Amino acid sequence: MEFLLYLTPIGQEIMSKIMLKNYRVLENSAYCRNKEVFGGIDGPKFIICTNNIKNSISPVQHYINETVYHEAVHVAQACRKKPLKIDDATLDQYKLNDVVRSVKASKNGYYVYETEAYYLEDKPERVLYYVNKYCF
Repeated sequence: MEFLLYLTPIGQEIMSKIMLKNYRVLENSAYCRNKEVFGGIDGPKFIICTNNIKNSISPVQHYINETVYHEAVHVAQACRKKPLKIDDATLDQYKLNDVVRSVKASKNGYYVYETEAYYLEDKPERVLYYVNKYCF
């Protein structure tokens, strides 16, 4: 899987935890046909759309890691079976727009879940903390 080559050490650690939780890690699956999608959780599948990232945004390494962190938040939420309850999850207008787009595109459309994921996607240490706290 090509995306693994781009991961930071903490991104590698997060992915190791996700695999320990028996997620099936997929890259560029049918889920990625929507070219605006960079990743997702679909039941027991953890999906990264490397080609969509490479073909639409750069730096590639940054956005692959950000996508891994974002989707790992959803893993932690799934382990907890509800939102993480982050008190300080405030977003700028750009990220709020991303939340609205994600809610429209997702099957579930849970605003609070996406808000937490967008808030934490640039805070890998906190993502790892939540994955460890709620999944192990």
